[in-house]
Amino acid sequence: MKYIIAIGIFQALLAAVLLLRSRYRKNADDLLISLVVCIGLHLSIKFFIFTFVQDQQVLNMLNTFIGFCYIPLLYLYTLKTIRPEFVSASKWYVFIPFVIGAIGYFSTVCVLSVTSPNAYLVLYWYNTISLYTLLPLDIIFSLGIIYLAIHKLPRNSQEKKLIVQLASLFLSIGILSVLFIIFSPSIFSLSYVSRSVIYTLLVVITIRIITYKHGVIAEPVATNLNDEILLSTSSYNEAAEIISDVNRSLPHNVVENILMIEKETLKPQRRKEILSQSEMFKILLKLEKAMDEEKYYRNSELTLDELAKLTSINKYHISETLNHFVNKPFYTFINEYRVGYVKEQLKSLSEKSSNINILDLAYESGFNSKSSFNRYFKEITSYTPRDYINLIAAELVV
Repeated sequence: MKYIIAIGIFQALLAAVLLLRSRYRKNADDLLISLVVCIGLHLSIKFFIFTFVQDQQVLNMLNTFIGFCYIPLLYLYTLKTIRPEFVSASKWYVFIPFVIGAIGYFSTVCVLSVTSPNAYLVLYWYNTISLYTLLPLDIIFSLGIIYLAIHKLPRNSQEKKLIVQLASLFLSIGILSVLFIIFSPSIFSLSYVSRSVIYTLLVVITIRIITYKHGVIAEPVATNLNDEILLSTSSYNEAAEIISDVNRSLPHNVVENILMIEKETLKPQRRKEILSQSEMFKILLKLEKAMDEEKYYRNSELTLDELAKLTSINKYHISETLNHFVNKPFYTFINEYRVGYVKEQLKSLSEKSSNINILDLAYESGFNSKSSFNRYFKEITSYTPRDYINLIAAELVV
């Protein structure tokens, strides 16, 4: 069992690091980071107990209070995904069981540490109350989260799939725990097996979160002309960006003619991948490090060729990594950094109550036009710049 726990700790740490380093995360993804951190902390405590504690009563009965925060975090992530303007702190009360559980846990640990004659009685009541509180909450709210995701999120949304799968895994943990309670009095060995399965499911949850953010399971399949362009070489990706800009400003009948010309003349073929997933991942990390440290995106004239020279990475390898590993055209990749820079500056200036000139920040980040900045900011954050400032102000008040 300790090997499963150790693997889970590593996966949770890896998931947290990847999410923190990713430039593609949304505000809601901070809740995913909190979730994997809690899983890592939970498994770390269990690893310590199973390694250094010899008391069989403690090994069999001491539940970890951190389990009380899994479903609330997933619930808040669901609400934040459904409504990006939702303020997570407004639902603070969903963590009341977690706080009470923490108080009970540390009180029980203190009683056990002083070898009180009533220590095992305290341990029994803590285990019983926490277990019979946690399981109904997990099962009921997991079902509620699945219902919310199915009815409130778009049909083919990746976030919807993630939420339903995570909630189903937590539901499975709850059901397995119920079975463990039912059968453990007569089958002692079931304790070891059930706990191993539960810890394995926690590992699966962290792996699922990693694959959601980094797309290492399956390569996206083109379903229409625009998708074909995005999945082809960098020149077609850049063409798609330009065509998208033009289409927004033309009459509908003209747009239809352009699309017909695209279909007849462009017809790009999906290029076979040259790089492995691990090679593309290393390139992505190198690009992210270069962007974080050197801030190349602030150059408004930055091109794929220029970035290749600055980072000493083959431009075709950059293009393949962006297109196939993160499924983003070059200019979307760069503009997400620019928007991220503006967001950081807006938050910093708002906290200091300083005057904010949005257009100056847009040019400072690397955008060379107001219209391009406004469009990308809305696409990436789901807010206009002014609405985003109001959201920051509301969060600071809370």
